[in-house]
Amino acid sequence: MKGVLLDIEGVIRDSKNAFHHAYELALASVGLRLVDYPADTWRLRGFAEFNHQKEFLKALYAIVKNGERVSHVLWKKYPVQYVYDLMKTTSPTKEEMERMEEAYMKEITNPRVLRRISPIRAGKKGVKMLNEMGFKIGAVTNAKKEYNYMWLVDREIYDYFDTIVTSEDAPQPKPAPDMILKACKNIGLQPKEVYYLGDSEADIMAAKAAGCIPIGIDSNSTEKSRLRELGAEEIYSSVTDFALKLRKSMENE
Repeated sequence: MKGVLLDIEGVIRDSKNAFHHAYELALASVGLRLVDYPADTWRLRGFAEFNHQKEFLKALYAIVKNGERVSHVLWKKYPVQYVYDLMKTTSPTKEEMERMEEAYMKEITNPRVLRRISPIRAGKKGVKMLNEMGFKIGAVTNAKKEYNYMWLVDREIYDYFDTIVTSEDAPQPKPAPDMILKACKNIGLQPKEVYYLGDSEADIMAAKAAGCIPIGIDSNSTEKSRLRELGAEEIYSSVTDFALKLRKSMENE
């Protein structure tokens, strides 16, 4: 194996609280109030169907507009189908969608907010270790380029990566394999030569479809059993744990 690709949210960036506040502001821009907790929106976002920002905002709109709570939806036997049923009858207008996206991006790209989003220590350290071990490193994220670039530079992580692929760089976001295949091409490797580390359904599905080795990272976004069910070959608590095991394996060869 010669390369490692990683998701950013929940793997190297602790963005749960910042995302949640941005969701609150997005819904407030159309007169709605989100009363759930960051852990709830983080788990809902872990479903592959809602991993992309626009779809997630549509889902939140439908849930809140119908007087539901995310925490209650998560207890449903089939939460994704339940939300889809809500979305069939309740969807934002084009103008409402534009207001929500604008409010969300204004908050999440605010330099004051970016400074408060901490890197996951074991994520940043793990990326540094993998870089020092000689692996080609890439980030693959459904988040937008502007938000990623500013934060990665500010947190002195940007230079560890050989490529960064965002949702603006490929035809389809995760769980489609497009972004991962583009990242593999950018680092000059075949997917079968690359590990992909992620914490959500969309990550493992995209890695599997691309032909990479899917590795789960436990961020409490998606149940470990679900990550295994989707094809994660191993699951680690952090990028550092993965890097340490990889280094030990290489030393024993």
